[in-house]
Amino acid sequence: MKLKYLLGSLAIVVITAFSACKKAGFLDKKAETLTEDKVFADSALTSALITDMYAFTGQDVIPARYTMITTPVNNEYGCLDDQTTLSMGYWDDPTKSVMQGTYTATNYAFNNYWTTYYRKIRQASLFMQKAVNSPISAPRKKRLMAEAKYLRAFFYIGLIRFYGGVQIMPNEPLDVQDPLISKRNTYKECVDFVVSELDAAAADLPAASAQDASEYGHATKGAALALKARILLTAASPLFNGNSFSSDANILPYITYSASYNSSLWQKAADALKAVIEMPDYSLVVDNSTRPGHGFWKMFLKGRRNSELITPYFWSGSALETYRFPRSRNGSGGYNNPSENAVANFGMQNGKSITDPTSGYNPANPYVNREPRFYYSIIYNQAPIWKSGSGTTLVPIDIYFNKSTGAMTADGIQAYYTRTGYYSRKMCNDSIAPGGIANSNRAYPVIRLAEMVMGYAEALNEMGQTEQAVTYLNKLRSRAGISSGSDNRYGIAVGISQADLRKVIQADYVAEFFQEGLFWYNTRRWRTAEITEKMNTTSMLVSRETNGTFTYAPGNAVVVNWQQRAYFAPIPQAEINKASTLIQNPGW
Repeated sequence: MKLKYLLGSLAIVVITAFSACKKAGFLDKKAETLTEDKVFADSALTSALITDMYAFTGQDVIPARYTMITTPVNNEYGCLDDQTTLSMGYWDDPTKSVMQGTYTATNYAFNNYWTTYYRKIRQASLFMQKAVNSPISAPRKKRLMAEAKYLRAFFYIGLIRFYGGVQIMPNEPLDVQDPLISKRNTYKECVDFVVSELDAAAADLPAASAQDASEYGHATKGAALALKARILLTAASPLFNGNSFSSDANILPYITYSASYNSSLWQKAADALKAVIEMPDYSLVVDNSTRPGHGFWKMFLKGRRNSELITPYFWSGSALETYRFPRSRNGSGGYNNPSENAVANFGMQNGKSITDPTSGYNPANPYVNREPRFYYSIIYNQAPIWKSGSGTTLVPIDIYFNKSTGAMTADGIQAYYTRTGYYSRKMCNDSIAPGGIANSNRAYPVIRLAEMVMGYAEALNEMGQTEQAVTYLNKLRSRAGISSGSDNRYGIAVGISQADLRKVIQADYVAEFFQEGLFWYNTRRWRTAEITEKMNTTSMLVSRETNGTFTYAPGNAVVVNWQQRAYFAPIPQAEINKASTLIQNPGW
């Protein structure tokens, strides 16, 4: 990594931190010329460095990523799922360039992850080095040091998930005169390092139940252990465990945890996941009395703090509905349009896949009797949503071509509206008061307990404990409001095989975590991207016939050209050019 990425201006960092804390006067001349000594002699300024780092932890879940991570075309108005076949925004780029493989290592869409995360890593290391002598009280200093360690691990993991093994920097930030040999650490070294760092951070972080209300959103013991579980599950997965992705012996250590399959990695992941699940601080938000799956909806909307959120991220209150809802419902239309690829992963109310001939799915009436998570996530043709001026009436969304008039409806498929025939309802308030968008007091989930439960089910299944895996998967299916059935198995067949349950789990990951930023990483770690990301991003054109009935015709929103190299992001070419010792990822 080049020095310029390590030597960010401290003055700029402090200004940003003050902005996050909403302190007055941070743009005056004095603030702009603060020195390190002045910053770390002031407890408020020192703490502000930590606050600033949290602002960069939500890139994967926010619906408009340009606010934090820019791209070469500088119009990243989509969420991370919009860079997969699951969803797309109304801009062609960066989605098309990612999906069609036209980017190079010079202008790759996510090059700024490398730049931004290394800057934050340096910021965390600087804090740990300098805050030792700050005037902060000893107990608070101990906690903030643990938060800095957690945040540094968070940003390293962000890099590891994109690039594989990256360079682990010295604990003491480098000065401009210090020599630096740019060389990647192996994938195993990186994973082992962040696991050790998170264990150390967890020891000094408070439990969620003991955290002061004013500190909510800051790291807890559970947040550190959940992040550890996430990276251990990743390391156990097919892309990194016994991987034959590359035949180049020089690159393999940087993209593989174990060169030969190691079943014990699944056990390590399972143990870490179970440790979080068994913490008394967390529980799934369940409410099937109000309506089936109401807890799934309520968990996202009812306040910033609930029992399921492990790592929350705070963002503007009403922006989500503005970005995702149709224009007829006061939205801007097309920021995050679900694809038919995504819709196919939502099963039926009886828990069966739509491909199961016994599920009751009818392609001529495809939106009837789907599982509740579908209705909480997808706005489809004729989906009922409040409309301004309608009183308390739910009015259906019209997303169709009207054959009587020969024209598309106002919310139909067109530029800057929907490119797929769907709009997103995920995490949105589907009971908006007539007249405008509700300003919801909520937090976005960076990590929530459901991810730990799903991961544990996955790990159990990979260890051959398939029936135990069914038990944990059904905790989420039950909460989702899926019918239990007479056998109390929520649509999962008796005696299901490991391979078949793996497919069920992977589909349920989509249904549960759609547009929460997991799919990009999941389909890669599973090595299923060569299937899921090779198919075109599909749409659904609905036509209203002259007799008033609807017909459905799948189409292509984006024609995809998947390339195997896309399993890993390229290290920015500018960095490769500066150091012959920095090895590029395969194919780039």
